[in-house]
Amino acid sequence: MKLQQSIGSVVIMLLLAVVLAACSGNKAPAANTSPSPTVSPEATTVVTEGPTVEETDGDKVATREFKHGKGVTVIPVKPQRIVAIQYTGAMLALGVKPVGADNEWSKYPLLEQEWSGIEHVGDPWTGLNLEKIVDLNPDLIITHVEDTYEELSKIAPTLWIPWLQYNPPQQIELFGDILGKQSEAESWLTQFDAKVKKTKQKVSDIIGKDETVTIFNIRPANQFIYGNKAMGGYVIYDLLGLKAEQIVQQKVIEPDLGQLEISLELLPEYASSDYIFLSVLGNDGGTERAAEITKGAIWKNLPASIGNRVVELDWDTYFTTDPLSTMKQLDAFAELLKQTVSAAQ
Repeated sequence: MKLQQSIGSVVIMLLLAVVLAACSGNKAPAANTSPSPTVSPEATTVVTEGPTVEETDGDKVATREFKHGKGVTVIPVKPQRIVAIQYTGAMLALGVKPVGADNEWSKYPLLEQEWSGIEHVGDPWTGLNLEKIVDLNPDLIITHVEDTYEELSKIAPTLWIPWLQYNPPQQIELFGDILGKQSEAESWLTQFDAKVKKTKQKVSDIIGKDETVTIFNIRPANQFIYGNKAMGGYVIYDLLGLKAEQIVQQKVIEPDLGQLEISLELLPEYASSDYIFLSVLGNDGGTERAAEITKGAIWKNLPASIGNRVVELDWDTYFTTDPLSTMKQLDAFAELLKQTVSAAQ
């Protein structure tokens, strides 16, 4: 009898071990933590053996391997519950609304309508609400911050995609692939190309091909010259084809910098352009400092200031470079330039 009981106990333990192993296999696969490969717009995904099917809580979920900045991670072929720490605008452009996203994106006016209904999960700079993310039960997390990647990858399959690595059309191609929205991505790109051509023609009737522009940003303690990465630079320089000052082209755009901090004394060297796009980070005294600068002799002697050809850019409206905002910025820039030129005449 004791022998039979012992055998029975062993069998039960073996069965439990099998069940536990199966449950463990159903958890979200951990991301590969090998050294980060070089990420480029041309090499984003890899499917090794085609989609596979996993059992999750009784449901069959098709998965595949996806190569990103932290290795290769197994993700759903068609993710349904996404938490986005960045790249919200790309997903919204494709008609996909994340269940949760970082708070930073909620303040951008051009995303306000589409943003409605997304749960806030904090932000990576002041702290993510990891408990909230767990409660949202995501099947995929997208992030651009390395510091929290490991924590997030323990919650759900996580992709690390560096910010400003991809311009808006490249973001659409990338997320069309990630979300299984390839046809929607193709349609969006077609509309985008048509919008760019139409807006470029409008702007060419306002600004001459030899006239130059500078993007200047004033903050509470310093100031920056922007290139073609953010603060409307991608639209201004890359899409509309407006001409940068030679020093800006050489010191900011060609080295692929997002922005360059300069001393106020160097402003005439960088902003002797026909037009200046001016943005102000107004918090913590930025508004007051901008007023002081624009009343000073350095500013008043700039050609754009003398000719009343300063185009003011709202920080929250033009700071971001996501596909949805970029599409809307095209119309906004054309209207701003039209108004500025009319007022200057």
